[in-house]
Amino acid sequence: MGENSKKRLTSEELYAFSDEMGMMISSGVSSIQAITMMLDESEGGEEKDLLTDMEKVVGETGSLSRAIEESGVFPDYFVEMAKMGETTGKMDSVLTNLAAHYSREMAISSAIRSAVTYPLMMVAMMLVIIIVLVTEIMPVFNRVFKQLGGTMDGLSAGFLAVGTFMKAHGVILLLILLAIVIYLIVLNKSSWGRARRNNLLYKSRRFKSIHSKIATSRFASAMAMTLSSGMDVMQALDVSGRIVDAPDFEKRVEKCKDSFAESMDIGKAFSLSGIFGGLYGRMAILGAKTGNMENVLEKVATTYQEEADEEINDLIAVVEPTLVIILSVIVGIILLSVMLPLLNIMSGMI
Repeated sequence: MGENSKKRLTSEELYAFSDEMGMMISSGVSSIQAITMMLDESEGGEEKDLLTDMEKVVGETGSLSRAIEESGVFPDYFVEMAKMGETTGKMDSVLTNLAAHYSREMAISSAIRSAVTYPLMMVAMMLVIIIVLVTEIMPVFNRVFKQLGGTMDGLSAGFLAVGTFMKAHGVILLLILLAIVIYLIVLNKSSWGRARRNNLLYKSRRFKSIHSKIATSRFASAMAMTLSSGMDVMQALDVSGRIVDAPDFEKRVEKCKDSFAESMDIGKAFSLSGIFGGLYGRMAILGAKTGNMENVLEKVATTYQEEADEEINDLIAVVEPTLVIILSVIVGIILLSVMLPLLNIMSGMI
């Protein structure tokens, strides 16, 4: 399930663990029995090693939260929630809420992957087609020109020169491309790199809106989870702010904490801090007054996620034809740069 003390569990693995453990504990199975049952069903490898270590800790201490903490593969907020669940005697409820939270995280991640994967595939396809044209097709046309007593010039000669250079230095260019890809992957894993990426994307109103809706959905889901599990408001704000992992949003969370400290009205604090605006801000105020905040937050989280999914789908709907048009134009320019001079030569021979 994970690599101890090194690799943190993914959202899918956290969902599977919390969902299965939550169901068993809710059914009256003890923590040690639940882990033993999961261990018996494990397929071996890292998952079995992790569960074996956890079984040992729970057997010695009787504490599931301690086993989760000492494993070193669960996020800090998961550890905090487990400790709170054990302290309040609501471990089954906490695990169920965590499963619901990670189920939403999986849906958000899936939407983001869909939005990123397809354009990248289109760009890769464009590059492959263009490379084949300039490295393989253009030399064929060059030989035809020579046989007809003509030569390539202008734009067609430029494309031929590019293709010749790429073919002669293909290995070096491939290594440079791989280095750039590895650099971007490493950069994306660093906090500095993610901040720079977000700053670049934020220049687009559409990306900024999508990112804001996803962050708000995650925050609302985390707040619903923490509050329904019995965590106090200030602690819930701390935990939920860390789950979001968005510096701009964290500033709003800090403002929300200050507002709540002054008014002791979480609904009003949400609205004043700008975390929830318009209708959602009024819903939060009403939820605080009626004592139904957890359900309101779940509704808000679901709505923001649906809106983010809709914007992502709209973006894909725009990107797809745009990339197809760009590909068609580039290929058309390359072919016309060869075909028009070729037709002139052939017409002169008639």
